[in-house]
Amino acid sequence: MLAVIAPQEQIISLPQRESNYDPYLWLSYFDPSAALISVQNHVETLPGSRHERHTMRAYLSSLADFCRYCGAHVVHYGDESYNFVFSRMVMPAKPVMQEYIADCKRRGLSSNTITRYLAAVRHFLHALDEQPVIPHSGADFMFIMEVQRQFRLAAAVKNPSPDRTSNRPALEQYGHRLTLKQVNQLLESFQPEIHTITGKRDLALFYLGITSGLRAAEIARLTLDSITQGDDCYEIRVRGKRSNHDPVGIDSTAYALIQSYVTAFNTRLAESDFCSPRHEREGLGVRVISGPVPIFQPILRGDHIPPVGLHNYDPALGISARAILKMVERRSFAALGSSITAHDMRRTCAYLMRQSGFEWDQIRAQLRHRSIGTTEKYVGQAQDLSSALLSKRIALLVPQES
Repeated sequence: MLAVIAPQEQIISLPQRESNYDPYLWLSYFDPSAALISVQNHVETLPGSRHERHTMRAYLSSLADFCRYCGAHVVHYGDESYNFVFSRMVMPAKPVMQEYIADCKRRGLSSNTITRYLAAVRHFLHALDEQPVIPHSGADFMFIMEVQRQFRLAAAVKNPSPDRTSNRPALEQYGHRLTLKQVNQLLESFQPEIHTITGKRDLALFYLGITSGLRAAEIARLTLDSITQGDDCYEIRVRGKRSNHDPVGIDSTAYALIQSYVTAFNTRLAESDFCSPRHEREGLGVRVISGPVPIFQPILRGDHIPPVGLHNYDPALGISARAILKMVERRSFAALGSSITAHDMRRTCAYLMRQSGFEWDQIRAQLRHRSIGTTEKYVGQAQDLSSALLSKRIALLVPQES
């Protein structure tokens, strides 16, 4: 769905030279609504845009914020539905861009958030700059050239400096990484409920997330059809970031845990009345996990499988990435006393592989990075801070209490 854009006011004739200081003069030559559509078309061509709309929503939200700051009237009706009215929008020149960044800082936005906003704004500015504009006089030509120069200057404004800097890799700067001892403690916490469907599901999900490095969204869309027996191990092929379908290896334990959960889930269905002829006839029956059906399904309190339609439950969609996040936070807090996020399972996988001496290409393949350079930048080398302690080489005399 494209954003709704209000039509621009019709301009009968070009303003005269005495109106050159009109802050809306640029609208007589350039069409921001067409630039917005150009940005939307660009996002639509990105890999995965047909399946996921996160990038589109993020770009529209960013542009709405920037255009409002410039004076445009923007109304958000929900999801990707916006109404942009540009008739009172000032020219997005370099000073305006600098003022906008400063305003974002005053509103408490982090440098990372502002940088994400500016990515969409720069696409918008480039689209404005590339619009074909026909001058009708020498004055028109000079004005158009200056406006285009301002677009380029605004697009070239640097991102704000990071809120904090570090020479260490991203793996160590963000989130949490579990040690091997913590991972084992977390897995052992499932022992009291290993006989339940919920226990089997959550154990399989944790083990898979930590050993495979899959993201929460990738785990959510995992199906039995996604898992095949490779030459050396089981392989998972599931759509990942930027529509990456590279295979990921999983061990026999991960596969056995998944099969144990699926068997328990399907057996419970066969023993219940959820799939009775009445439920099937009325479209209320819960379908078994098979083939293209997502493996990980929501389960109610008391270890009950929900009927189709309850809280909009659809077996074809399975459990959501957000539900996985909530489960991981709750389970990890109960087992370790502190919670981790779903993405921390991926960080833990990378961390344990680094600590265990895996080759860079092996880590790259498991994380499905495009290049080893990306993996090296994300994971980095392990660092022993104690090796640089001064007391390692010289003896310092510290007085002791008698």
